[in-house]
Amino acid sequence: MMNYKIYQNGKEVNGELPFDLMRTEAVGIFESMRAYGGRILHEEDHLSRLLESARTVGYRPFPESAELRRELKAALRAFGQKDCYVRLTLWEGQTFVILGSREHAKELYKKGVVLKTASFPRGGPNTFPWQAKASAYQQAILASTEPHSDRIYEWVFLDHQNFLTETRIGNFFLVKYRSPFVGSGEKGGATLFTPPEHLILNGVTRRFVIKCTLESGFHVREIPLTRHEFFNADEAFLCNTSWGILPVRELDGRVIGSGKPGLVTSKLHRFFKRRVQHDVTPYRSPRTHQRL
Repeated sequence: MMNYKIYQNGKEVNGELPFDLMRTEAVGIFESMRAYGGRILHEEDHLSRLLESARTVGYRPFPESAELRRELKAALRAFGQKDCYVRLTLWEGQTFVILGSREHAKELYKKGVVLKTASFPRGGPNTFPWQAKASAYQQAILASTEPHSDRIYEWVFLDHQNFLTETRIGNFFLVKYRSPFVGSGEKGGATLFTPPEHLILNGVTRRFVIKCTLESGFHVREIPLTRHEFFNADEAFLCNTSWGILPVRELDGRVIGSGKPGLVTSKLHRFFKRRVQHDVTPYRSPRTHQRL
């Protein structure tokens, strides 16, 4: 057994740390969630994906889902704020729940954000299990340390075949008003495009956006996409638990569409917010549901 001392900011640490700094094989897993009115949105979906991540990275021991729900509920009750950001992390057999505020400037939703393609490509499916939400965030960190202007809000990654995958912490959708990919049996409306699941983290919010899109009467296609498709989209937006639906106005200096949030993105943003309130409300009458 190795004997060692730990110093934090030049001072010796007294007592035990919540994890072992010397363990290089340790991998944590986590889920980012949002609570509305004291209820976590799509809690079961998040816990289900947490279990999938645990199986993929070989995390042990994994606590019972019922115990995790109890810990989340207790943390929310103690925190006192019913609307908040929630991060559940499992690391070295211990559970950590972080709660706080994570709001984004309204100006971002009015003007849209600027993206840049990262110079570090995403590895193939055998390099890392990208479908697992794990603590290995080196690539995201490397992307954000590249020289860039203050205008850049997020980075998007290419895979080993130069297809687009996702951003550092979210998924993206492109909107085309008319598309050659729409089948002959489908008429009218816009079509949304997003990369397939095999090289991305299949976000809970991504799945929710697809559901909202279909309920709104639009088409959805999950196909490999290049920057050419992104540059020529009529609209584009990002999504994750924190952002919701966040419009994109530029990628790599190319203005997307009109350069401002489009009609489809705006409609989905409004529908998304109403659907969130519906899903966190214990009961709604059938008539209320129809108004969504």
